Amino acid sequence: MLSGREDPPPPKPLFPDDPKGNALPAGVPRMVDTNGNVISINHGFTTPQYERAAAQLLLQEANRAAEQLRMPDEVLPITKSNVTELHVAPFGYSYVYKSIGVVGTSNYVYMVSKGDKLSGLCVADYDQACLNLEKISLSLDQMNTNAAYELATQWLVSVSMDVNGLNRDCKAHVAVSPYWNGLSRLGQAPKEKFVPIYFVWWTSPQNDAEGHGDVAYVELFLPGKKLLQLSMDDPKYILRKPLVFTNLDSLFPGTGRVSVLPKESAFGGHSARPRPIPLAPTRQYIPRTAPPQTNAPNPP
Repeated sequence: MLSGREDPPPPKPLFPDDPKGNALPAGVPRMVDTNGNVISINHGFTTPQYERAAAQLLLQEANRAAEQLRMPDEVLPITKSNVTELHVAPFGYSYVYKSIGVVGTSNYVYMVSKGDKLSGLCVADYDQACLNLEKISLSLDQMNTNAAYELATQWLVSVSMDVNGLNRDCKAHVAVSPYWNGLSRLGQAPKEKFVPIYFVWWTSPQNDAEGHGDVAYVELFLPGKKLLQLSMDDPKYILRKPLVFTNLDSLFPGTGRVSVLPKESAFGGHSARPRPIPLAPTRQYIPRTAPPQTNAPNPP
């Protein structure tokens, strides 16, 4: 006991499926317990070789997604010379959290942040894009949540997201954007005209029980069929292949230091694991707390 409190449990292996870290390149420093299990990697550790290889994979994945979505306002190919943002997370962070980085163009930002897979994208300069669209308003009889749902699922399928799985495990919702329509909550119906920016989102039973969060969502402007945001929070619904480094060992030359955590160091109220380095913020957070509208489509 320490100061009248129970001792914290010893750190667990970072990788339950590979506790010894056999898949880690030898050049990556790590901390192990007395059993040789990897319990910590410096989240800030990386090398220039890794950054270059990751940047190339990110560019390739952004091009694949743009081609699959067939967005008329995206300029292809996306290359290092024409991007506005190219952020590679440090290897230590990426390896632990399966989050590789972000590519941004003058039109869209592409995120590889779940399971080493493309997990979302967002229109560049989101606020300004929506301010321009806010100038367009329609009469209520032109509201079409079914069309919004169909378009959202088409985009999800085009980038290999498991819509069938979402509809099997989750609840689908459709509503107009509360922020751009001056509404107090998501799901509230406008009284007169409305700005046709729609949200289509899926909630799990846990989301519904807790009253917040979502598994996936798409935000879109319907008349012009413009994609504003697409996000998949649970990688099990991402059917795309993860980004793979075929030459990972060569990206970390030499032999990394292996530190052994003594048994007594596992106690004392301090975790052996470093605090994570967050990925560059790219997602536009918008609260989702309301039930679906009564005219939301039933999942197929």
